[in-house]
Amino acid sequence: MAEATKSPEEKAKQTENTIKATGTDGSAPAAAGKSIIGAKYRDGRYKEQDWLGGEIAKVANTTSEREKKVPVEGQEGAFKTVKETVNDGVNVDRLFALARENGLDVDRFEAQRSSHGFAGRFRMTVRNMLQAEAKRRHGLVIGGKFVSAPADWLSAKGAATNPTHDQKGVKIPVPKPVKADAAPAADAKTAENTTKATGGKPAPAKDAAKK
Repeated sequence: MAEATKSPEEKAKQTENTIKATGTDGSAPAAAGKSIIGAKYRDGRYKEQDWLGGEIAKVANTTSEREKKVPVEGQEGAFKTVKETVNDGVNVDRLFALARENGLDVDRFEAQRSSHGFAGRFRMTVRNMLQAEAKRRHGLVIGGKFVSAPADWLSAKGAATNPTHDQKGVKIPVPKPVKADAAPAADAKTAENTTKATGGKPAPAKDAAKK
């Protein structure tokens, strides 16, 4: 549809979709060095805030304390300096360490470190890999200790009732079910051994009873 024939509502919707996808309204390129992702999509409001996301953030997200001036309530023209904690992004080294601590093969991503947007892409990739491991083990190794995943998180992610892998990620052997014909097979083996020992076949049970 040509731009001239679009209704105001359609144009507004298109602009909204452009902002969501690129972080700008399309009228000018994003500033050099700035993220192409809109601020509201970068500040955490649209990220999955669950147990795993929180654990990854505690390990890999970096913060700093900054000062800023804010108006003093009730005093026109007056300002005061306050401190605020600012999220500085993902520490890629810590993310690599967390992945390797849980036995994940992330060596292939080393060569991509310098590529644009790597930290964000890598965080999503590692999260998916860690989620799969957490579902198998019912938890993850974090800081050298095994941290159990909450039951509601496991249920929401479709994890099995019992872990299929141990805390180190090794598959837990599943005992093979005992076959129904195990007992007759054992009896046959006993009869065979008796024959070898005595040189003859054991008497049938009904004949033995008559004697």
